[in-house]
Amino acid sequence: MLFLQLKPGEYLTIGEDIAVQVFNGPGTKIRVAVKAPKDIAILRGEVRERNGAARPEGLVGLPHQGQGEEPRQENPSVSSG
Repeated sequence: MLFLQLKPGEYLTIGEDIAVQVFNGPGTKIRVAVKAPKDIAILRGEVRERNGAARPEGLVGLPHQGQGEEPRQENPSVSSG
């Protein structure tokens, strides 16, 4: 997984047809603008999961973390106990 730090207004591209731009939002939130072909579905994760889709493998952090929390990367090779 690729981790990037972007400043408000900066963007990244995915292939030739997709651009994602970030902006400051209210409070601790951010706003994300996505430019993609109309045939590519763009859904927030919580909407996908509410509609029965599984959380994609390989994502960092846990769903529904508190605001401002840093994502936690789980390491399945480390046992507790």
